[in-house]
Amino acid sequence: MKIKNSVKAIIIDQGKLLVSKYEDEVEGTYYLLPGGGQEPGETLHQTLIRECLEETGFSVTPDELLFIRECFMQSNIHRVEFMFACNLNPDQPLDCSLSVYDDKQVGIDWLPIGNLLQQPLYPVELRELILEKVGSKQTPIYVGQIS
Repeated sequence: MKIKNSVKAIIIDQGKLLVSKYEDEVEGTYYLLPGGGQEPGETLHQTLIRECLEETGFSVTPDELLFIRECFMQSNIHRVEFMFACNLNPDQPLDCSLSVYDDKQVGIDWLPIGNLLQQPLYPVELRELILEKVGSKQTPIYVGQIS
């Protein structure tokens, strides 16, 4: 079994969460945090900056590590996701020409934090964790396997 590191960005601006938007015939429209797999020789922060620019067109600065999640979506891959709070770099216009969307990604969206529990953001348990963090509750960094 291979272990693969992945990073995800939690970007909240003006009461909204930046997400990558996906569509498929089975799930319909759903959302994931922007991010992706770490390349050899890349730090987690470098991966996060690259992935956010590719998937959203926004330049970001990584901040605090918020959550660590494990997942087993493929039988031969054990993925460890590091979720960081990120800040949008000031005066950085959206540059979609740099975007390299993932398979099934159709764009980006801003989800209102107040309506997060009703949104198709995955993994499901992440919705509540983000709300708890925004509400300044003490939340665990290591969350284990959530779906």
